[in-house]
Amino acid sequence: MAEFLFLVIAVLGLASAFGTVLARNLVHAALYLIGFFFTVACMFVLLEAEFLAAIQVLVYIGAVAILLIFGIMLTRNIQGDDTTTIPTAWKVPGLFAGFCLFVILVFGINNAVAPSGKGTWSSSTLRPSIAVGQGPEPAWVTERRQSINDMARMVGVQLMTRYAVAFEVAGLLLTAALVGAIALAHREEDDPTPGRSAAMGSQSTTDNGARGAGSTPPAVASSRSRS
Repeated sequence: MAEFLFLVIAVLGLASAFGTVLARNLVHAALYLIGFFFTVACMFVLLEAEFLAAIQVLVYIGAVAILLIFGIMLTRNIQGDDTTTIPTAWKVPGLFAGFCLFVILVFGINNAVAPSGKGTWSSSTLRPSIAVGQGPEPAWVTERRQSINDMARMVGVQLMTRYAVAFEVAGLLLTAALVGAIALAHREEDDPTPGRSAAMGSQSTTDNGARGAGSTPPAVASSRSRS
């Protein structure tokens, strides 16, 4: 039963991920992204990581995804146009980079070990007991029992010790992305689109010409009134 649920959730997650990437409408892409976040939360539930599942729903769906939707609503071009498509020359390198990342993830997941370096996660078939054994136990058994039964504290400890550098780099990348988005928004406000200005100018010229053609000169109007 667990394998069947995993396959169903995995298929739904892949479909949501492809929908996020391939959708031209940004609102639809954000909704697909919310669906993908929910499938990740379901995966955490299957792994008996209830705390991470709750954090996934509260933080990513309840905060990050809603913030993205608000940002999309403030975007002028929601539908997308030809300028937002990926150039053909970048498609092959992008596919190759995605394939390399997929290979790295598969290799890392299949060969993942505990911090102590003993025992792969794939070899675990039962949830570690909360009670401590009577005799001495391997270090990796203690680490896994703590990571499952005291997950909130272990996540904080791992973020501040083992993954401290990755945590700080992710924060720097998010800060750089925010600063870049603000800079681009200010540049668009200062420099309006040339094509849009030209179109507005031609429209105003056309309106003025139409008004001139439809109106009667004052001299002709006065002569007609006298006659």
